[in-house]
Amino acid sequence: MYAPRKRQKVSSACERCHQRKLGCDRARPCYLCHRAGVPCIPRPGSDAASTAALERQTNDRVYPSEPPKQDEELVILPESSIMDVSTRMFSGQKMAVSVCSDTSALPGGKKFQDPSFLQRIPWRDAVGISLPSKNYLDHLVDTFFSTVDWFMMVFHEESFRQQYEELMASTYVPAPEDNNNLWVTLLVLGLGAHYASLATTQGPEKRHMQQLSEDILRQIEQKFVSIISSANEEAVQICILLGSFCLFNGRPTAGLGMLGSGFKIAQVLRLHREASLSGISVARLECRRRSWWALEVFDKYAAIAFGRPCSVDDSDCDVNMVSDVRTNLEKRPRQSAQLDYHQWKFKLYRIMGPFLGRRLQANRLESVKSIHSQLTSWRNELPKSLRLERYKDEGTLQTPSPLQMQALALQLAYDNIQIILHRSLAFGSGIQGSNTAFSRHDLPRSPLSREQLFQSALRTSDLNDYRHILHACKKTHAAMHIGICLFTAGVVLCAFAISEPLSATSEAAKKGVMNILRFQHDNVLDGRLLSAQSVKILEDLVTAVLRSEQRFIHGDKTASPSLVPSTNEDEIQTGGQITKINEPKVGRLDYANGAILPEESQSHLPGK
Repeated sequence: MYAPRKRQKVSSACERCHQRKLGCDRARPCYLCHRAGVPCIPRPGSDAASTAALERQTNDRVYPSEPPKQDEELVILPESSIMDVSTRMFSGQKMAVSVCSDTSALPGGKKFQDPSFLQRIPWRDAVGISLPSKNYLDHLVDTFFSTVDWFMMVFHEESFRQQYEELMASTYVPAPEDNNNLWVTLLVLGLGAHYASLATTQGPEKRHMQQLSEDILRQIEQKFVSIISSANEEAVQICILLGSFCLFNGRPTAGLGMLGSGFKIAQVLRLHREASLSGISVARLECRRRSWWALEVFDKYAAIAFGRPCSVDDSDCDVNMVSDVRTNLEKRPRQSAQLDYHQWKFKLYRIMGPFLGRRLQANRLESVKSIHSQLTSWRNELPKSLRLERYKDEGTLQTPSPLQMQALALQLAYDNIQIILHRSLAFGSGIQGSNTAFSRHDLPRSPLSREQLFQSALRTSDLNDYRHILHACKKTHAAMHIGICLFTAGVVLCAFAISEPLSATSEAAKKGVMNILRFQHDNVLDGRLLSAQSVKILEDLVTAVLRSEQRFIHGDKTASPSLVPSTNEDEIQTGGQITKINEPKVGRLDYANGAILPEESQSHLPGK
């Protein structure tokens, strides 16, 4: 099923659910019709009827074909390979050919392993590098869970630690090509060593950890093709962890390729189809959930970063939300206190699924308004423990807790998503010159989008009260997430400053860019390639802002080209300067103090 979604009243249900008095969704096709493989037909006058009609018009433009009638059977690609078909045929004839045969070379096949012929080798020899003592490795595992897991959760910690202890206590393991558990454990050690080196100031110890991390990660990269040749959960986890590490550490394209590999392996394993599973432990089921949700967020995060469609289709997913599963009832796992963050993060990115999937929409403004409304509701319902402002007045002498870092990461993610959602309606879609019939001039200038865009960018820059949390995050897996969000906000603020030179908006925007550059220079993200490159771009943009102001002062009418076409009737352009009769709320922010007005409720949305 989808992530837990509220059922609607029968009065707004589709025809099939209304007849059967079933709980229905507003989305079309609804979940129950989708699962049943039947057409989802809105009832005339229902809330979803207009939405469905809009979707049909959009789809007809792209695929001009007659919609199937209610009594026609939908043709959908079956989620089974030809190997699955042959296996069912063997089962029907009560033959064991498929069970005893090696079919690994066929799509959807499996490698047959006779336990009596399974090769076992010393695992310390298999890794190809010299590892330190058990106590040292224990420290690296602890470091991984304190620096990576709070931000990107892919394991059920109790289960992983149990497997880790079993590995440490053993001498021989299955050959590496058949044992991704060995490689995922090694990757945890490598990432732990990397982040442990960031927290170490002692020269020799720091260099030792850095070298160990580099050796481990290099070894795993060299084995990567062999690793993904085995379709198992560990292969997916390696793709997520190693791919995100590459994305955040100067090799974004390599990270994107690993993400794609992980997504396809997850589909083969049917990680996105929880209902198809049976006979597995609760802990393993929870581990599969965490791996899938981490993969889904990684996919959507990469879609935002690269500006390309995401791969995950939310309507095709049947995975429950992650939960607190304990194997030891006497001890409360460390992860239990951090689950709220992951649950709310997953909900946040799920809201953006339709937008990031790049489905063509007939009314773009209405679509943005709908998603904005959901995002605003999400933020209004956010628990106090995950609200960054709660920690504004807390002391800076103590080390920030994981919950404080999670609140910061979640706030930045929310504002970054709002920026991505609203930037096309505020500054143009960037689709001019393409083969579509749309252009920048087809997109209305939306006061809502400009206000939300500016508000989110300015709030991202206003983190002086949380500088100690920023410093704590720089030694974790979230460091480059913060860097990307700061860079995005800086570019947007420069765009506002260039489009409205010497205005109150421009002054507030420049102050925000100044804050962002100072964060970057103040050792928040020191030594990072992404940070150095983003600072160079922002400094060049600041130069462009100052030049535009100089030309504006000299009376150059081309000095302040609006980044959106002036198509609104309530705008009058005179002498190269735009005078707004109905000033958007962006102009009423407290620019002198850099303060931000509270977000408008949903009732203030245009058209509400």
